[in-house]
Amino acid sequence: MKKLITILVGVITVVASAQSTKETEYGAYLTASKTMWEKAVKSNEKEHGTESFEKAMSLYGLLNNTMATDDEETFDDYSDQTIELLKDIIEENPKWGEPRAVLSSVYGLVMAYSPMKGMFYGSKSSSLMSDAIDLQPESALVQKLYAGSKLYTPEMWGGDPEKALEAFKKAKAIYEKGNTENSWLYLDTLMGLSMSYRKTGNSEEGISILEKAIEIEPEYHWAKSTLKKLKEKS
Repeated sequence: MKKLITILVGVITVVASAQSTKETEYGAYLTASKTMWEKAVKSNEKEHGTESFEKAMSLYGLLNNTMATDDEETFDDYSDQTIELLKDIIEENPKWGEPRAVLSSVYGLVMAYSPMKGMFYGSKSSSLMSDAIDLQPESALVQKLYAGSKLYTPEMWGGDPEKALEAFKKAKAIYEKGNTENSWLYLDTLMGLSMSYRKTGNSEEGISILEKAIEIEPEYHWAKSTLKKLKEKS
């Protein structure tokens, strides 16, 4: 009986800890907090291991956050270890598409900070994303990251707002089949979808998506400030 109780307590502790880490990531995204992202990295490392995809995703969230805060120093501090971790995960799981999509996106961030590196990383990023789509077309994460690459890449280098729009729609639909509570990736998908609608000439639908995001999360300040600016222009 004591052994059973010990096992149950252990299971409950793991579940509670996982929920806490997800909430930390969610809060880090909403507040653009470097400190909270670093806490999530350490928490996932403790829960899932130093070589885990969960840790890689927290690191990716931290790197992505540096774009919002214009913090290239932090990006440089964490980018190499993120790239190496993702390479190791891909080597161990060659048929898993999601790590390839994340690594492709990290290379995209590298190029955003240093455009001259596009000569080296551009083809690598494109190849990784293409493989990710082939391997896991029904992954919300893969569709979201593919959409982001098409949205933010200049059209002369392969960007395509229409393809971005369709992929963000797919990502949104897949995420909504599961639990979207406290999911920063789902909120970020809604923001990307809104941007894609606006970039393809459908401002009304773009605004509608922003309103939905704010309804889901009233503290989503990025969406609120964007919506305010759009309404001031109209």
